[in-house]
Amino acid sequence: MDVESGAEAPQTEDFPPPPPPPAGPSARRARVQLPEHDHDDGPTYYRLGIDYPIDADDEEIHHQCARIKKLENLDSVGAKLRKLCLVANCVEKIESLETNINLEHLELYQNMVKKIENISHLQNLTVLDLSFNKIRSTEPLAACPFEHLEKLYLSSNKITDVEGVFHFYKLKMLELGSNRIRSVPVQISALVNLQELWLGKNKIASMSLPPLPALRHLSLQNNRLESWEPAFFRNLAGLTHLYLGHNNLPDLPDEFALLTSLIEVDLVRNAITQIKPIPELQNLEELWLNDNQIDDLTQIANLSSFPSLKTIYLERNPIQDLGNKQAEERYREAILQAVPYIQQLDAERLNVELKVISDGAERHVMGIRRA
Repeated sequence: MDVESGAEAPQTEDFPPPPPPPAGPSARRARVQLPEHDHDDGPTYYRLGIDYPIDADDEEIHHQCARIKKLENLDSVGAKLRKLCLVANCVEKIESLETNINLEHLELYQNMVKKIENISHLQNLTVLDLSFNKIRSTEPLAACPFEHLEKLYLSSNKITDVEGVFHFYKLKMLELGSNRIRSVPVQISALVNLQELWLGKNKIASMSLPPLPALRHLSLQNNRLESWEPAFFRNLAGLTHLYLGHNNLPDLPDEFALLTSLIEVDLVRNAITQIKPIPELQNLEELWLNDNQIDDLTQIANLSSFPSLKTIYLERNPIQDLGNKQAEERYREAILQAVPYIQQLDAERLNVELKVISDGAERHVMGIRRA
């Protein structure tokens, strides 16, 4: 039942009062137990500030899975409020925050918000999480002078544009996965401090990205990528984690060698047919190549060009030849020979101490064995 502003207080049978929160400093962080009701006329909704009272001394308010639909009476806590987290509720509109000018963390993850509004005065925000809502545009953010904003979460909405975020110069993390974005405008280069950019599960068909010198984590998983663009590697040379799984990308280009800081690469389920040796990737620890089209067992020897490799996924490539035990064993032996210090091979955790003879001296190193 929705309670509009100015309506009379609901009857007890329609809005049964929630139980009092437990005592102690952790009370506001606890998951809320829903009030019991014995009628069967549809879901019951509640109001923050009325059905769930607010303490005037609250600096943080946390309610999860509490069926909160409206925000009211937040002026009772006013400028003291630093953090408001209403996760997995039913909030439809961002409102009643006029006096909460010192709010630093606003988290409305998994609600029913359709529009970004009524937050432009929250100039102390460092974290804004509106993931899993029904938002269609970032344009309202263009009017928000968030000089301190560092983390912006907008995943799993219906967003088609990203133009509203380019003035958040201190932004370090931008999450836009699971939306309807088709391209990334060149203006994103204004985010000179951006370290993480998550764009997985959109409709992006081009790897064209402008220079982002601070970027370390990039996800373009589950998009429509079918070709490499050389400028991509020059513009993002500082990447340490790159996620490109579930596209239709061909074999790696020579420009991949420009990403010398890479630690983890996800290329799962693409159109890759060979393992390219790239000795410049001295720091690479994790390589995900499963579900591709690699069919030449001799390609495995190229893994030796990655001296720091600890994890390799190659399963469900033709070289594995599932069902043929001899072929599977050859596959496994070839990998262990190419990367003798591997710790994770597909779903198999490897860990054993082997003795290695080198220059007449015996020393112990980490080797391989089924754990």
